[in-house]
Amino acid sequence: MGRRFTIVLVGATMAALVVFTTAGAAFAQDVGCTGAVAIDPGHGGTDTGAVNKTYGLTEKAETLKVAYELKDRLVADGYSVCMTRTTNEETLSNNDRYVYANATGAKVLVSIHMNGSSNTATDYTTTLFGKPRKDQEFAQTVFESLSTLPSATGTGTIQTKLPYQFASGVLLKSNMPATIAETVFITSNAEANLLKNGGGTRQTEIAQKLKAGIQSYLPMP
Repeated sequence: MGRRFTIVLVGATMAALVVFTTAGAAFAQDVGCTGAVAIDPGHGGTDTGAVNKTYGLTEKAETLKVAYELKDRLVADGYSVCMTRTTNEETLSNNDRYVYANATGAKVLVSIHMNGSSNTATDYTTTLFGKPRKDQEFAQTVFESLSTLPSATGTGTIQTKLPYQFASGVLLKSNMPATIAETVFITSNAEANLLKNGGGTRQTEIAQKLKAGIQSYLPMP
């Protein structure tokens, strides 16, 4: 009986640890949120994403800034919005992201990213989709809006790459139409200069284009 009690006690302790860890992961999200739009700022915590060492920028920090800008603008227009993370300290798996998004009952999910390249002159925008029937139309609509983003060099609009299919759990296992928006290249020094020294103007421009794409696909609920 004593040995059995010890085993049960250890099991209960491990279960409690799992619950604590899960609760900790959820703490940095919009807890208990239900909304029409789920926003997923890419990366976070120990996962910095792409980095521009010259300007000291990380993808995780810049995508969160854009996410907050996007949320504020959507909420101002009457949309209910939930974010998968609200700080830069939280490390989330793809599973954490799509489980949370599904729990909100959102009608669309946009995962915000910034691309990376070893070439500091490379810069274009694109979107990714998982299941064509579920996601492709939404990805295309957001892409069309992002494609009107001004170029970071000040000459015309940003270069583009057509939306393409990508096997990400965030896309494949989300219940709603979803897209990964690779908005700009953070490794582009022209982009990084705007993101770092533009007083938030570039983050706002990106958020506005994402908002326009979302609203075009999902008129005010």
